Amino acid sequence: MGVIKIKIEERKSNFEILRIIAILLIISFHYVYKSGYGFYTLTFNTFIIKSFYFFGELGVNLFILITGYFMITDKPTFKRVTLLVIETFFYNLLNVLLDYHFSGTPITPLNILFPIVLNRYWFVTSYIILYIISPYLNIIVRNLKKIEHKRLLLILIILWSIIPTIFGLTSGNTESVKVNGFANSILSYTRLVWLIILYFVGSYIRLYGINFFKKKRTTIIVASITYLLMLLSIPFIYFFRTFFERIGTTEWAYLWGPNNIFMLVLSVCIFHLFSKLEVKPIKIINILASTTLGIYMLHDGLFNHYLWNEVFNSKVRLESSFAILYILGSTILIFIVGAIIDLIRQKIEKHTIVKLLNNKRINKFFITIKNTI
Repeated sequence: MGVIKIKIEERKSNFEILRIIAILLIISFHYVYKSGYGFYTLTFNTFIIKSFYFFGELGVNLFILITGYFMITDKPTFKRVTLLVIETFFYNLLNVLLDYHFSGTPITPLNILFPIVLNRYWFVTSYIILYIISPYLNIIVRNLKKIEHKRLLLILIILWSIIPTIFGLTSGNTESVKVNGFANSILSYTRLVWLIILYFVGSYIRLYGINFFKKKRTTIIVASITYLLMLLSIPFIYFFRTFFERIGTTEWAYLWGPNNIFMLVLSVCIFHLFSKLEVKPIKIINILASTTLGIYMLHDGLFNHYLWNEVFNSKVRLESSFAILYILGSTILIFIVGAIIDLIRQKIEKHTIVKLLNNKRINKFFITIKNTI
């Protein structure tokens, strides 16, 4: 077995720019997806709006590819997990209080407690699990030869990307299939399974790169063709909707799922392009990128229904011929407000929680737990 030694390098701002792009993609997707806007006929406006469906899962895929790329050289710490848990509790509580104040939603123990266990934020729950088990995923990766790593990826992609892309047509969703009218996961697929696969993909790119994408031009061409096909699938499914409805697909943007093969190819292409960019550390970019997880939890918690329906009135705004401007404007506004709030949170955290965790006795406690485990 070939054990791989990896040199740890300073993270450059190319990946931090990609984090910012990823969260902007996710926010714009949520504006459209959670608006409750009804798609009945295909017009230029509805086509543009529906195309934003592709951005949400693209953003998620990019985040996890970044995680796999860097965590192969890193180790999780109890302090980091603790800070992630505290950050999650902070934003969940903030959402609960905002929802109570503006919507009158009762505050209950279940609303406040166990946001991670109860999947209040599915991404955060999956990410924390992925973070905790990453050392064992790294053991697998580092003890695989390149050809073995490649074969593993091929098997995983066939099982949980290519097959779901085909069989998902029975439900209009690449994450489930309909059997006797009931939706079931395809080959026991879960979001956590998909995140682990992306982790392996990100680590492979870090260790070996992708020979096919050595030339940026090739990567750009593949990404462009893939995205064009995804866009063309919207009118294609719409105009042949009678056929697709018989199969089980009513979603025009069928290829929006995180694990469909087109989304995977597009995600890898974009990630690979950014991984090859030579960008020196830019302080403001790195600071803004550090707020992305907080921005995600702020705008996608219990308060999100009020945010989209009352604050932005997104369902009505999407009827406008200026819909795309509303989407982009709201996305930027949420990013700015979210970044400001998270920077304040980080400042408070630095002088309270971080200071406490850096206490010698607390450090000794963490070391004891680590050695015990």
